[in-house]
This record gives sequence, C-alpha cells and structure tokens, in this order.
Amino acid sequence: MKKSILLLLLFSLSFICCDYNPNYESNLAKAKKTFELFQAEDIEAQMSLFSDELVYTPPTYGAKDMSKEEFKSLLQMYHAAFDDIVYTPEVWLPGTDDKGKLDGSVRSYGTWNSKDAKTGKETTPLRSYHFFNFNAEGEIIAQGDFFDATGLLASVGLTNTLINHKDELINVVNMSTNVSDDEVQAFAKKYQSLVNNLETSSLSFRFSKSGKNKVTLIERYINSEAVLLHIKNISPGGEISKDFEEFQRVFSINNMTLYGNASDDLKKAIEPFNIKTKFVPVITGYSR
Repeated sequence: MKKSILLLLLFSLSFICCDYNPNYESNLAKAKKTFELFQAEDIEAQMSLFSDELVYTPPTYGAKDMSKEEFKSLLQMYHAAFDDIVYTPEVWLPGTDDKGKLDGSVRSYGTWNSKDAKTGKETTPLRSYHFFNFNAEGEIIAQGDFFDATGLLASVGLTNTLINHKDELINVVNMSTNVSDDEVQAFAKKYQSLVNNLETSSLSFRFSKSGKNKVTLIERYINSEAVLLHIKNISPGGEISKDFEEFQRVFSINNMTLYGNASDDLKKAIEPFNIKTKFVPVITGYSR
C-alpha cells in the first residue's frame, strides 16, 4: 500500500513538473512591470520591454494590429486623454500554446480606473483582459488588450477618436507628374491604400490634381513619431520602400510645407531626402 502511494506521489510530481514553464515567473514580472510603467507615464522604459517586432492588438472596434511605434503613439494618446490611470488586477494566469501546453505567456483580468484629463471626472471602472506573449529573448513579442474602448471614449466625449490630436502634423506636398493621368490615378489609389493598411497613426493621405501635370498630396499624422514611422517605412529596407521607389518615378516632389510642431528628430530625418521643406509651427487649435 505504501509503495502504491509513493508511486502515485512520484507520478503526480512528475506531471506537475512537466506542466510548468520555467520562464513564466520572469515573464509575469515583466508583464506586471508594463502596467507599472504605463501608470507612471514612463513610455521609454515601458517600450524597452517590447521586441521591435511587437504585434499589438488594440481594443477599438475594427482596428488593425499595430507595430511597436504605433502602439507607443497610442499609449501617449491615452496619457493625454486621461489622468490618474490605475490598473487593479483581479487574477494573473499562465497562458498555453494551441496544444494546451504552458508556453510562458501571461494573461490578466482586472479593472481600470482613471479621470478625464479635461474635466477631472472619474470614469466608470472598466473591466478588461490582457495577454502578453514572449520571444526567446524574454521580450514581449505580442500584446492584446480587450475592453470597451468605445464606451470609455464616449464617456469623456471622445467618440470617433482616442483624443483631440493636439500634436497633429499636416504635410502639404507639391509635386509634378512624370507619367500619364491614368497611371497617376492608378498608382495614387494603390499607394494610399498601402499607407492606410500599414500605418494606423496616419490620419489621412489624399492626392489631388492641382493643375496640368501637378498633384498635391496632403498627409495628416497623429504626431511627429507617426511621420517618423512613415519615413522608416519608405526608407531602404522599409515595408514599402519598393513602392516609394515607384512613387519617385511617378512624381517629382517640388516642395513640402509641414504644419505643426515637428520634433527635432523629425526635422533631421527629413534632411537626407533633400526636399525643400518649410516648417510652420502651430499657435493654437484643435483637431478631431
């Protein structure tokens, strides 16, 4: 009898050991740290926990997955829209792969509380679910947030956007065309679709015929970092670098006027393109 009990105990311990991921505790600490840094509004430190290949799944209806830079912009918008943001976890759970094996990922259910940054009004406690997946280096490679984002935004008067885009930049690009009108129309339609699908922090991207062999492109971005993301995407090795080569075949850029408070990093990033650029700072205003 004692021998049977001992064998059963050894079997149980073996099963428990096999059903444990040694990376979970360190990954759990990093997941908790992201909430701590977000609440402290230490974006740079928070971003250091994420892989450059991060895929972020936002809670907003219809939103596409975001890159690390787009996720960073999103967090900055939340900080601008809300004060005293606090996450109270109800439970932390280990995640599994598609076969039910513990893979070191982290899950959490909890409640968010905050205040409208403009009015100081407290928001209704917001129930949420979050997941964090990690790569072999221990970096967060995927994160997803699930909560009623639309309801949260509506409660503080932000229905169609996460925030009044106080840092918005508008770039007016004057160009000459090098191909037929039909080719211009076909390429413009394709190119704006590429940007739209790739960059969620791009608010608008419109081509307009402004004269004979002339086209004006008006781009709107959430902030300087959103423009930097676009520059990264069109630069050699970027997501649409080959398409930008075609852009330069179709159009010749004559000059640009950038309306908004462009960062020094953005100004430096534009310099290598050798495009005549005028920077026009904002005095005051709003954007939806």
